[in-house]
Amino acid sequence: MTCLLGIMLTAALCGVVRTLETERADAEFAQRAGVRVAAVKQAFADAVDAARAVNLFFRASHHISREEFDAFALPLVANHGYLKAIVFQRFVSAAERPAFEAERRAFWPNFQIRERAADSPTGLVRAGERPLYLVNDYVAPILGNAIAFGDDAWAYPPQRQVSQTAIDAGEPVASPLVTLLQGGGGRRGILISVPVYRGNERPVDVLARRAAVIGHTEVVIDVALLVDGTLHAVRLLDDEAVGLSLHGPDVDGQIVTAYRHGPGARAGGWLSRVGDGDILRHVEPVDIAGSHWQVVVEEQSLAFGRHAGELVTLALGLVLSAATAMLVQQRVARTRRIETLVAQRTAALERATGSLRVYERAMASSANPILLVNARAPGYPIGYANPACERTFGYAPQELAGQPLALLLGPDTDQPSVHALCASLRQQREENALVTMHTRDGAELISDVYIAPVRRADGKVGHFVVTVYDVTTAKRYEAELESHARYDTLTGLANRALLADRIERAIAAAAATGALVWVVLLDVDHFKLINDTLGRTAGDEALRLLATRIRRTLRPLDTAARVGGDDFVLVLCGCSDERQAATRVKQLRDAVAEPLQLGSQHLVLGCSAGVAAWPADGTDADTLVKHAEIAMYRAKSDGRNAVQFYAPHMNAQAFDRLALESALRRALQEQQFTLHFQPQIALATGRVVGTEALIRWRHPLLGTIQPERFIGLAEETGLIVPIGAWVMQTACRQNRQWQRSGLGPLRIAVNLSARQLAEPGLLDSVERVLHETGLPPASLEIELTESMMMGDIESAIHTMECFKRMGVKLSIDDFGTGYSSLQYLKRLPVDVLKIDRSFVQDMVGSADGAALVDAIISLAHGLRMHVIAEGVETIAQLDFLRGAGCDSVQGHVYSRPQTGERIEVLLRAGHIEPKTSTA
Repeated sequence: MTCLLGIMLTAALCGVVRTLETERADAEFAQRAGVRVAAVKQAFADAVDAARAVNLFFRASHHISREEFDAFALPLVANHGYLKAIVFQRFVSAAERPAFEAERRAFWPNFQIRERAADSPTGLVRAGERPLYLVNDYVAPILGNAIAFGDDAWAYPPQRQVSQTAIDAGEPVASPLVTLLQGGGGRRGILISVPVYRGNERPVDVLARRAAVIGHTEVVIDVALLVDGTLHAVRLLDDEAVGLSLHGPDVDGQIVTAYRHGPGARAGGWLSRVGDGDILRHVEPVDIAGSHWQVVVEEQSLAFGRHAGELVTLALGLVLSAATAMLVQQRVARTRRIETLVAQRTAALERATGSLRVYERAMASSANPILLVNARAPGYPIGYANPACERTFGYAPQELAGQPLALLLGPDTDQPSVHALCASLRQQREENALVTMHTRDGAELISDVYIAPVRRADGKVGHFVVTVYDVTTAKRYEAELESHARYDTLTGLANRALLADRIERAIAAAAATGALVWVVLLDVDHFKLINDTLGRTAGDEALRLLATRIRRTLRPLDTAARVGGDDFVLVLCGCSDERQAATRVKQLRDAVAEPLQLGSQHLVLGCSAGVAAWPADGTDADTLVKHAEIAMYRAKSDGRNAVQFYAPHMNAQAFDRLALESALRRALQEQQFTLHFQPQIALATGRVVGTEALIRWRHPLLGTIQPERFIGLAEETGLIVPIGAWVMQTACRQNRQWQRSGLGPLRIAVNLSARQLAEPGLLDSVERVLHETGLPPASLEIELTESMMMGDIESAIHTMECFKRMGVKLSIDDFGTGYSSLQYLKRLPVDVLKIDRSFVQDMVGSADGAALVDAIISLAHGLRMHVIAEGVETIAQLDFLRGAGCDSVQGHVYSRPQTGERIEVLLRAGHIEPKTSTA
């Protein structure tokens, strides 16, 4: 019974040992397989990230040159050795192909769009004629990849299918396993394509994506090199007993082996199978940009090695059983104690082994670096580092083993946060600090570091757990937001927020010393012309160059800020009086006035400046800037390109202008405007043939306000457009009422402003007014001045021709006071020429004045134009004009501008006699 009991106990013990060894072997294999699969997955994920990074680079800029592409792509290729190439593929239509090929031949002789030959997967021939090509335009690096430059991916069905799928999905898509052009057909790999769309955002639907796509960014991956290099980098190829293979689809949809390393399952006789033991196999799917692959890890276990403990246990059990049978009486108690001890230790070993594996896997799977350092050894050497340390710092875990913790801090150890961490290590307590650490290549990492002591069973600290969180991106983003909040993104100068702070600081410093602070508002004259003629990009470049000049001219204590558009505010310190401040402002204006090179254009800019001084002109930043702006506008109103120092009366003028602008807006809403009409009399008959509509403003408090006071302000503010529309509507309606009352086919003349002439809807607006009022187009005469037409003569002529086709009459008002270009005059489709009152006033008593008027009338008649003289006030002027052949006149000699009711009385009289006196 004792022997039988010993044999049974031995068998049970062998079973337990076998179970433990099997579980240990399986767990170790699972860990080895998991590490290898994770490394392969991460490598492919990094490749997809590289493809996304190149695509984001194209989305961040509307145009990327070949040099910019190389500068961005080559470091990626250098950091990812498995990337054969990074490519930008551009869609080229059949119509664009000749120009596209010719442009590339300028730097790549004999360039042509090519496609894979039908009889060779890597041979290239000239691409056939097709509506569309997807051409490898940018290739980095070109060395070793020259064969791919100009290849038409759209002609190769596997690539075309991948490209179309990526376009529709708007996401990275991987190709099946293809034969790479590089390497002479001996290498196979995959291509990851990401579509590039117009604009900065991906279109929302498939049709929009197909319409917006302009090309692809593509990474070319040598699969064998990627897997082999990745595993070799982390020393996972050193174990020859573990085999790994990668399986994925080829161009025919078949699952093929793309990579294999290490031995597979052995095939042999029974002796080989007994010696080799079981085959351990781990299969895990891998998704590579939408393509489904499998990673297979195999290991051939050694039966004797795997079951050595079991065999030893069996042998010892038999021996012990035999010995126990012989000495049963003496050893029964001892045997029982041994059995109990073995069971206890086996269970404890099983629990400890399981917990240890869980803890180890948890630390190894962490995305953040975790270090275990020795608390008792000098320098706190690193005892353990998880794989995340290599991704973050560039050091493999085995390289960090035994190294002091200070290795990761780099040379910058004199940080307060580092001193706090060192103190916590000495005092053996927890600590958290923000530390600047360094990677292997010297790059800085801003890290959030947590240190916690690990105590032994006796309560003493044996190790520290150090956890590192990389917050570099977040901190840099915070710094960028801080910069954007205080600095102008275009010029790098201070913005409004920082300007106010700098002014307050300058005031505080000046108050302590009794000095003055000068605030200068600088406005570039006619800067809008640069944007309108050369474009916004040229305007931005001009602002950057001006900002550089201004910054170079200032002293260290001064401040320059851009507060919007072409306005700069300068804070000048150290000027004791107005003379010194004027000298400094002149230096700034001289710097702005230096010739400016924008592309092929040479520009010379002027500027207007307003200056306000602390404390005389204001005691806070807002007031000083406001007063400097008022002074600047005064400089502009005085002719521009000048400097004005603020004076209190300027503020009153600014308030008057603001009040007038506000009242002008209310006047339009409250219908405070009215029209007066001045009759136009035909000299041949003495009858009224038309009237000119003249606006008047009846202010409830100020009474009648003449046009000279508010028309200019209306032009500046844009209110002239709705005011002009009201004048047009009211005048046409009044004239139509007179016609319906039987007063004859009268014309109504309406003045048009330059702002109205530039309005895109002017023609439609006039046509709508004529339709609504029922006024015949021939009864409307639109008056234009010479100067407003010369701003854009071609556009003005086009608009006037449209009016003529509509049937509207056109006249040139104030002729002779503007450009008076005869070259343009003969091109203008004008019906009426109006002689300005300044010539009329000067023609009587001045031979030169009379000759000018006579010449104007002859010129107009020669061009088949009707002539009207305005501002006729005396009988002598009237007689001269009648003798010179003038057709019609208007002026005080017949009637001043009057309301519609009074004019109607004159119209009903039919014939108007001139007044002998106009007083």
